[in-house]
Amino acid sequence: MANTCRTEIHLHANQSTIDWFEKLTQNFDTDDYIGQFSSKGNNLIDKIGSKWLIRYDWGREDEHEYFLSFESAWYPPNEMVKNMVAQLQQHDPHAWANGRYWDENFSPIGIFQCNSPEMWDIAETDVEVDWDNEYYWDEEVEPAFEELEL
Repeated sequence: MANTCRTEIHLHANQSTIDWFEKLTQNFDTDDYIGQFSSKGNNLIDKIGSKWLIRYDWGREDEHEYFLSFESAWYPPNEMVKNMVAQLQQHDPHAWANGRYWDENFSPIGIFQCNSPEMWDIAETDVEVDWDNEYYWDEEVEPAFEELEL
């Protein structure tokens, strides 16, 4: 796996829980996400699942969904996602998360679903893209994501 991994996370819950999450995180920077949603551990890999983390994008998708995107080192921040779901489930027991991740060389790309901190499912593959193809994302990467199933 290359050094940089992008992770897109979709958090799903009832409206009041997404309202709570949006209000909680509205002024968060990367360190705040780490502080709020990390596990105990000796290093960031133990705490959030990756070596480092940078918030990339975020926002409310609709009344029941919130979107987050992070760049991280080596791996997606799976421990952090599990902890987000755990905190969401304190407000809505049916809250869950899903998303996808890819490293900078698309080796691997993957999808995930987290129904609880104990239920983390992933599917992943490698994509050898033709870097000369200006439409490599649409013609090579996106179809590979679509073929993955949990």
